[in-house]
Amino acid sequence: MLRAVSILCLLFVCALGTARAESQVDDLKREVENLRREIGRREDTSLSPIGKAESACDGKFGPNEAVTTKSGKLQIGGLVQVWYQTPQQSHQGLVRDVGGANVFGNTGFVDTNDVLDNSTFRVRRTELRMTMDVQENITGYMMMDPAREANVSFLPLPTFPAHNATLINPFFIQTGQGLAPGNIREGTGSGIFPSLLQDAYINFHGVVPHHDFTIGQFKPPSGEESWRNSGQLEFVERAMVTSINNVRDIGAMVHGTWFDNRFQYWIGGFNGPSGTILGDPDLLEGGNRSADHQSKDFVWRIAARPVWDADPEHWRGRFELGYARTDGYRGSSGNQFDPSLATNSLNEERTAINRQAAWAWYRPGGFIRGVWLRGEYGEGHDRFSNSGSAGALATSLLGLGGNNGQQLNPTPVDISGYYVGAGYKLSESIFADKLNSGWLGRLFKDTEYVMRFEQYQNVAAESLTQPDRHTDLFRTNALTMGTNYYLKGHDAKIQTNTIFVSDPYNRQRGFRNWHNDVFVVSFQVMF
Repeated sequence: MLRAVSILCLLFVCALGTARAESQVDDLKREVENLRREIGRREDTSLSPIGKAESACDGKFGPNEAVTTKSGKLQIGGLVQVWYQTPQQSHQGLVRDVGGANVFGNTGFVDTNDVLDNSTFRVRRTELRMTMDVQENITGYMMMDPAREANVSFLPLPTFPAHNATLINPFFIQTGQGLAPGNIREGTGSGIFPSLLQDAYINFHGVVPHHDFTIGQFKPPSGEESWRNSGQLEFVERAMVTSINNVRDIGAMVHGTWFDNRFQYWIGGFNGPSGTILGDPDLLEGGNRSADHQSKDFVWRIAARPVWDADPEHWRGRFELGYARTDGYRGSSGNQFDPSLATNSLNEERTAINRQAAWAWYRPGGFIRGVWLRGEYGEGHDRFSNSGSAGALATSLLGLGGNNGQQLNPTPVDISGYYVGAGYKLSESIFADKLNSGWLGRLFKDTEYVMRFEQYQNVAAESLTQPDRHTDLFRTNALTMGTNYYLKGHDAKIQTNTIFVSDPYNRQRGFRNWHNDVFVVSFQVMF
């Protein structure tokens, strides 16, 4: 009897398992059929305009949603900076009257500063960045800044204070006459050519161990601050001395990194930027144009981090040293620089040029964490071009020689400058945890206090004894005191800078003691 019951139970279990298996098969068939109908419905819907639009937008909307592309991986970023700047209300400019007549009286120039001393809002930067990883070893990058379209009268502060707009930069740029198609070499026309394209390059990586290769338009290897992202500056603007190297150019570069990025080097060859070391880097760059001389610039850069302790509790902190240099030639033929004969700089005397920068920065840890120290020295050797010196203090107009205020055959100039800066960021200090205890502490926790002193030879004047050949340079000092309030790191921050500017004073050269301080508030969003 017991054996019969066991056999019946076994048959029942087998039958139940068979029925269950058949049920699962039926369920699977129904799911497959439903999936087929759903696919068919979507295919039919996509044939209509509304369906196509929904299909195109699918997966491309909402926070943290990636943009899909036909192939590869596309990343889009950007930077928006809106400034409010208010200079010291000084209606007088740097150049004073000499002997009852303005130095520039014969050219119609009046250095009154009536327009440039107005407070104003301005859009300083609107960078749009696109990075495309075509595959694991190839990346394309492009960045443009539409704000540069109207940047002729908005100069960096205090990199090139208002007076330098006339003293240094070429006349056709500052007056807005610009260059017209068909008359590029003559420099005449009715409109300017803004340099909206900033970076456009292709990077190859992951093929040669410890190395990557870049070709296209970008900043050649240069100093520390000039190479940093504009949205990650501790001050509203870069220091004056960085203008020596803060240019873009077209070329190729190899980058090597060793010991977990503790030692890096960059080596490259570039066309060589146009303009001179005294030119405004926002207006005179070497990007997106063919070379105007036969040779190429040889550029290299090294950076070493002898101390690199990421633990904020340890006193050693992080320390970096670096050096960068550019060597090349300007001019292709001839032994003079007559503006009536010069064609695309070909008639310039072949002149050796160089640019260099050396820097150091340190972020200690331990009980003084939150502090950072930074300094950089730069110098350059370049021809002071005729178009630039035409705007220098025209001593020739005072009967000291020259050709209508233009240097016929200027010799090269040597320029130098430096800056030292320091800051204290509360959110990274030993007081960060204590500041979380109350609403007032939390309010000020994301504040950083910064200070910088800088000096640069950014005011040029023709020599009193040989105005057609030699150029004298004068130093401008600037002390900047500021605060950074981080709403979301560098992605959203508010910066305030008060810049105390001390310009050169020289009665013999026509420089007056004027007021050129400025207060700037910068609102930034970076994504």
